[in-house]
Amino acid sequence: MNKRFFSVSFALLVSGCLFAVSSAEKGRNTGKIPHAVEVFHPGSKGPIPLDLMQMTGGQGAIEGYFADVDSVICGDGQCEIITVRLVWDAIGQFSRYEFPKGGDLTKKSHKKFTPADHEKLRSILSNPDSALKDVDPKAVVAPGGNPDDPEVDGSSGATLLSDQSAIVPGAVYTCYTLWHWVNGEIPGIIREISASEIKTEQLSEWLRNGSEPQMLFSMKLLAERKTFEKPADEAVVTAAENGSMELASAALDYFRAMAEVKGTETYFSAVERLFAGASGEKRVLILGALTSVELVPPEAFSDWLSAYLSELENYYEVHLMLNLFGAQERCSETVIRNTLPLLERPSFLVGRRAFNFLKDKPLTPDQQAQVNAFGTKYANRL
Repeated sequence: MNKRFFSVSFALLVSGCLFAVSSAEKGRNTGKIPHAVEVFHPGSKGPIPLDLMQMTGGQGAIEGYFADVDSVICGDGQCEIITVRLVWDAIGQFSRYEFPKGGDLTKKSHKKFTPADHEKLRSILSNPDSALKDVDPKAVVAPGGNPDDPEVDGSSGATLLSDQSAIVPGAVYTCYTLWHWVNGEIPGIIREISASEIKTEQLSEWLRNGSEPQMLFSMKLLAERKTFEKPADEAVVTAAENGSMELASAALDYFRAMAEVKGTETYFSAVERLFAGASGEKRVLILGALTSVELVPPEAFSDWLSAYLSELENYYEVHLMLNLFGAQERCSETVIRNTLPLLERPSFLVGRRAFNFLKDKPLTPDQQAQVNAFGTKYANRL
């Protein structure tokens, strides 16, 4: 059987360790594709080999990944260890855990987890910023590892005991072990594999109907691949209009990359649509991007944009827009005409910003008289 090997390496943020990933074609037609990986876990002395299984659905869509791990890392035989199957979605977000060989998690005195314990553990594992992230593994005592208190199951002193939201009492070591499996290197491996193998059709579907993390992943990956299709472009605009600031920022990067393939006008056409439907906060984001992007806008774009000066609600929005116009070689009559009403705004700061922008522009006599009148009125404040 032909085999294709996929390799990925990146530096672990904390340890600096490297891992390598390889995947084989074996199993591709069964809906489960194995990826042999070596993963560093802070509770271990070295890399641990795992089979990371990729789950595929219809048309080869990536549905998620799973790996079977030990509930605790323990080398002295004193721990009660069961196999836990950890499941992630296609971009490395934790989904759930299962017990493929049966059994249940236990805490101190070998008591089984209650439904409330499982609910809390799922919440803990779903939080990539848990206090468990920065706990030194040497500070975590394995079950049975404290001869003075055999009832303690993974005590780590003040750091965790003071943050009860980060642990299931009596199962600290289990929480620590599973959290680092879930939130350590594996999500990054998953993202690298998915980025290499996911199909454009699935990315486009995520843009239309996916979660925000899936939309972000899709925008960034399509931009990296230089793959731009009209349905996806429309979905990016919609996501940016209705989603978070992060989505709007990713959309701007997407259209900036598109300009390299389809030309500058496509970028400014997309920005027009985004700006027209944007809130004040998103307009600041867009204006900042326009100020920093190394693309020359068509003259008609500046004329169109300047019409929004009358709608801008705060000084910073006005400042950014006038900065944008001021960086251009030529200031059009339309831009000047749309800037003049700012001199009459109740906000002195806005009026002064317009005055400083207009004072060296080619003005008609009536326009110059307006600028001079502002300068006379606020002579002591300019």
